[in-house]
Amino acid sequence: MAKVYIQKTEDRKGFVKKIFELPEIKKEMEKAKKILLKPNIVSFESYPTTTHPDLLRACLEILIPTKKEILVADGPAYDAGNSERIIREHLLQKVCNEYGLNLLNLNSQNFKKVKTPSFELEVSTIPFQCDFIISLPVLKAHSRCKITGALKNQYGLLSLEQKLRGHGMDIDKIIAELNLIIKPNLWVIDAVQTLIGTNEVRHGGQLRNLGYLMTGKDPVSLDIQGLKFLRKVDPKLKNETFQNIPQLKYALDLGLGEASYKLENLD
Repeated sequence: MAKVYIQKTEDRKGFVKKIFELPEIKKEMEKAKKILLKPNIVSFESYPTTTHPDLLRACLEILIPTKKEILVADGPAYDAGNSERIIREHLLQKVCNEYGLNLLNLNSQNFKKVKTPSFELEVSTIPFQCDFIISLPVLKAHSRCKITGALKNQYGLLSLEQKLRGHGMDIDKIIAELNLIIKPNLWVIDAVQTLIGTNEVRHGGQLRNLGYLMTGKDPVSLDIQGLKFLRKVDPKLKNETFQNIPQLKYALDLGLGEASYKLENLD
């Protein structure tokens, strides 16, 4: 049975330290040579639209001394403006600078066409070069997909043109099938603060407090637990079940995770 670890805390550094000491994570990470940290950089907006700097900093503080090759990369949304400028001026770039790293703009990197059961998608080549991927999403509501969390964070790995085209297609199926070809080894989800209504302030997202951090290796279980958190603060999601979230339904059908899981508190 899948495990979802949670803690009611704002101590991102302490939470990450506990995660990296979990036997099932520590053993797998020790074998890795090249690690990709994939934050959630939607636009120029700060947290909770995008990953909190302290969460990325907490990961880098532990990973840099291991002498492994570390990459930090994401690509802003297609309607966010000049992605090069967003990345260059982003708070997460400043965090990377503290550790001698460059925040990579995936929108300007190389892509390759990858076939999934239903699509041919233009996907960044970077995750295929890494043997351990850590996804750092923010749990939020989403106007089109209802929620954005573990599964949806992989959407940033698509080319800018593919992201745009995806919104005119079955985006939930794209999200699920993208996780079929690129599945992170670990998700660390920030649900300390969230946005309800939609996932960005500029599009009408409204700030709410949840107070939790989550982690695990099963994106479906994580998003189901995330939905339970969001139902407490977002009236539009109050009566939603995971069966009504298309990306979750598709992901379950593809065997990407489990609807039943064990909830463990890291307090």
